Amino acid sequence: MCFGPPPQQPQVQFVGPSSGDTAAMQASLETYKAQMAQQSELFNTQLQQQIEAANRQTDELRTKYDVEAAAAAAAEAGQQTGAYAVSASQGEAPSTAQTTAATVKKEKPKSNLRISTAALPSGAGTGLNIGV
Repeated sequence: MCFGPPPQQPQVQFVGPSSGDTAAMQASLETYKAQMAQQSELFNTQLQQQIEAANRQTDELRTKYDVEAAAAAAAEAGQQTGAYAVSASQGEAPSTAQTTAATVKKEKPKSNLRISTAALPSGAGTGLNIGV
């Protein structure tokens, strides 16, 4: 029993982008590369300018710090020599001065602890408070 012609394999065809599409994509890629190179160059230039400005500011701060450190060292040296040039003299004590007296030993109360020489010999129950 035959019900018609046998089935045929479908025909597969690969249809890629046209040469015009490929050329447009290539042109777009080249434009992208050129823009990225230009932006990269601009970024590098700006970054280098920022680095140079930071280095200039750092040099200025170092110079300012060195000047201030030298001034502080000179001021400290001046204070050191001034501290050794002080003189002192002894005079009468003012009438409102407080004075101290010699220390006096504190009187302690007499001890009421008596140690008996006639104590009970140590044995079982000695020294315990047991009601017998």
